[in-house]
Amino acid sequence: MNLSESIPVAAPCEAVRVATPAEAEEVSAFLLQPGLFGTPLTPGELEEFKTHPAAALGHSDDAYWLVRNGSGAVCAAIGVRMNVERTGIFEVSALAIQSACRRRGLGRGLLELALRFVKESGGRGLLFETSSDASYAPMHRLLADLGFAQVGRFPDFYYPGEDTLWYYQAIKR
Repeated sequence: MNLSESIPVAAPCEAVRVATPAEAEEVSAFLLQPGLFGTPLTPGELEEFKTHPAAALGHSDDAYWLVRNGSGAVCAAIGVRMNVERTGIFEVSALAIQSACRRRGLGRGLLELALRFVKESGGRGLLFETSSDASYAPMHRLLADLGFAQVGRFPDFYYPGEDTLWYYQAIKR
């Protein structure tokens, strides 16, 4: 897969595959910024976002992409990794878009890029875990629009009252 991909959005943006420690650090800082997500990050998410972008460097089954805004700052990022069982099922490890850049097609473009990556990597499917919180409703709709099926719901997974929803899309050959 190319290191960069154009994704169709209102303003020209380019998703660039993270290839250097400096870019991985930028993605980590972006993902860890306060208020980026609709709910507080769990201790595991904090650790994942601190370490996984750098750990993914040089691994063919793990990848992060970033999108920069007009001033060069990271405004969106997605991470994808092979599941720990190594069965050909990939997981979205992170997807975040700065609030000022939402509703411009970045999420759709990044998820389509992730699906292409999984297919080109010989993967069998892509799993997306997300919060049941109402602030994630646009993501739930986007996943359904892209052909993901909700395949699971685990009560009180993140915090009491905040379930996790699992969405899955099989890769067609």
